[in-house]
Amino acid sequence: MVCLMKLHKFFSLKRFGRLLAADLRLNSKRYLYIIAGAAVGIYLLLLFGMLSDPHDAVGLEYYAYMFAFSLIALGAYIGSAFPSFGEKTTTANFLLFPASHFEKLLSQFLLYYVAGTIVFVFMFWADAHLARLTLPHLEIARTGIVEPFSYSDWNFGSVYGSLFTIIIFSICGFLFTTRLFFGRFALAKSIISGVILLILAVLALVLCSHLFFPEKTQGFDISVPIYSGLWGVKNIELLWGGLFGIICILFLPLAYFKLKEKQL
Repeated sequence: MVCLMKLHKFFSLKRFGRLLAADLRLNSKRYLYIIAGAAVGIYLLLLFGMLSDPHDAVGLEYYAYMFAFSLIALGAYIGSAFPSFGEKTTTANFLLFPASHFEKLLSQFLLYYVAGTIVFVFMFWADAHLARLTLPHLEIARTGIVEPFSYSDWNFGSVYGSLFTIIIFSICGFLFTTRLFFGRFALAKSIISGVILLILAVLALVLCSHLFFPEKTQGFDISVPIYSGLWGVKNIELLWGGLFGIICILFLPLAYFKLKEKQL
């Protein structure tokens, strides 16, 4: 009985449903405007890219480049989670809402990280096909081949595909978590702090190269032996995958304790 009471205090489906309903009721227009703006922006980006691409054929490489560039929009959206924390009055209203710390974190995680990722993946697919179908109807349309877009053409199971996926989810998780450390202009501050941390990580690697491979290192021109280990994964890939993987594992617990700290 005591365990059930503790569990109910930690998470209640009914209470969580009320929290989600309140968020959607207050921010539904905001979500629709963001989705509409992102859909139009990605569509125009893909269309103009197809018109200006110098190659005879637009295919996998083009879509991969545009997908990576469009991820900026997803990162910006996830980094704008907890919009109530932009002002003191709305922050107080959010913190005083009758829901647990976990429920508040979970609601933002689902609405921004999970739903944002799902909508983005579908949106890019739809915009890619719409841009390809629109292209022949333009007077300045290119004469080359524009291949249809499909996620099945991408090998997410490869080493580079897995590393890319881990890095993207880690960056989005970092932006989601650091939002809780700042008030106003949180997204800009999160990006700046992320850039600073990345620079510090690179400087640390340069320092390690000077310490362990002094004969092969000159200034920032480092030289680290590259070798393949388990499953053919290279040591440098394992290093970056491990660093970003740690972020993937820790960002939600860190966000939870930071939100809990705000509510104390």
